[in-house]
Amino acid sequence: MDRRFGMVVLTLGLSACATQDARKHDDPVARGHHIAQRACATCHAIEKGDATSRARRAAPFASLEMRHTVGLEGRLADLTSKGHYSMAPVVLTVGELADLRAYIESLHTH
Repeated sequence: MDRRFGMVVLTLGLSACATQDARKHDDPVARGHHIAQRACATCHAIEKGDATSRARRAAPFASLEMRHTVGLEGRLADLTSKGHYSMAPVVLTVGELADLRAYIESLHTH
């Protein structure tokens, strides 16, 4: 009986983890944060409280410069073809760009 109980607890625990992972993958802000960690954090400060980026010319994602989102979509799209400053182009899909934009915009909501 104890072994069956343990299996039930393990199964329920794994199901809960899988459900949480599935919800995270449905959230564009969470996906955008993951993309920022993978593709941007080497140079940019990507977290809300981070005020200083590693690279001098890389604007922190939570900065005033990044709040002007009118041109943000175009600026992000340019990164895939041109790069910027000394940064080489970054290969991101249209969906990844949208998720990254959603993440950056989420840093500026109150």
